[in-house]
Amino acid sequence: MVLSRTAPRFVVLGGAGTIGRVIVRDLYESNAKNQILIADFDEAAAHGIATSYGSRRVTCAFADARYSTRLTAVVRDHSVVINCTKHQFNLNVMEAALRARVHYLDFGGLFIWTRRQLRFHRPFLEAGLTAILGMGCAPGLTNVMAAVAADRLDRIDSIRIRVGGIDFKGRNGNFVFPYSAQTIVEELTLPPWKWSGGRFVQTEPRTGWERVDFGRPVGRLWTVMTRHSELATIPLRFKSRGLRYADFKVAFDRAFVRELMNRMRSGSSIRDFERIPAARTTPDDYEISRVVARGGRETIILDCHARSNAKWHASAGDVDTACPASIAAQMIATGTIDRPGVWAPEDIVPAELLFKQLRRRGITVQ
Repeated sequence: MVLSRTAPRFVVLGGAGTIGRVIVRDLYESNAKNQILIADFDEAAAHGIATSYGSRRVTCAFADARYSTRLTAVVRDHSVVINCTKHQFNLNVMEAALRARVHYLDFGGLFIWTRRQLRFHRPFLEAGLTAILGMGCAPGLTNVMAAVAADRLDRIDSIRIRVGGIDFKGRNGNFVFPYSAQTIVEELTLPPWKWSGGRFVQTEPRTGWERVDFGRPVGRLWTVMTRHSELATIPLRFKSRGLRYADFKVAFDRAFVRELMNRMRSGSSIRDFERIPAARTTPDDYEISRVVARGGRETIILDCHARSNAKWHASAGDVDTACPASIAAQMIATGTIDRPGVWAPEDIVPAELLFKQLRRRGITVQ
């Protein structure tokens, strides 16, 4: 079998990980022409996933995101590299993409890394390459939702982002990490940024607790302010339209937060938390990501609803993070998104087309 030279070619860096494997699945099922390279430090895991497809469209390779020069050879001759590695490697992967002349997409840089990555705008622009920073659910879909809400207002006073979910199997009270242990620890221990009074302001970690009613089926949950990449770009986009306040809060079980902090005070590290096994049962959960934009007397609320996918053995958070990235990467590969430079999702991703593609995957924005 000879594959078309014009077939979209994707590198999923960290493709053997929790989110990466779902991206691989979505890319594979979205288009019978898509070719996917699972590039991962865990070569054995990457090989196992690749061979499970029984298709020449899915291959694997060893990749180490610590070494940009070596990574260049891995990503060369592909359409887009989807970076699922830890955010401290984002700059390395961007450098490799530039040298290899490959488009780039990631899941955010926890504010600080995203701000640094924006400095790559001119090199990507001059190379004719597109980079989208933070194109998962939050950041990513929430950024696009914020742009849609803002466009419906004559003026914008505030943008508030809230994310919460429910596990129907009742694991919310257990000490189980719903996503990356490193990300959760950093979200709960690093000072969050918010936009207040027309400028960036840092606040104390684990503050701003707020009980939010997400509606059915999630209900009322406690949310807390955390450091997030949306706040690195959204205020810059809308400050000229009067934006005075913006923040991000995510729901955490308060008992989980107390247990996490107690373990850290007792000497537990991120590496210790990463060794805690994930739940082995098939995920059965639901997540709602909300954007509330206010301007004068007007309020616009957008909610994104996502359900776990038993077939993919993916939680709601896995699905609504992986699918927007897969969709946006395919938009880049096919030329639907064709704007060189480094961009935030709210700057470049067409909302109507994104929402349409998400509906096909059971994810709705209402």
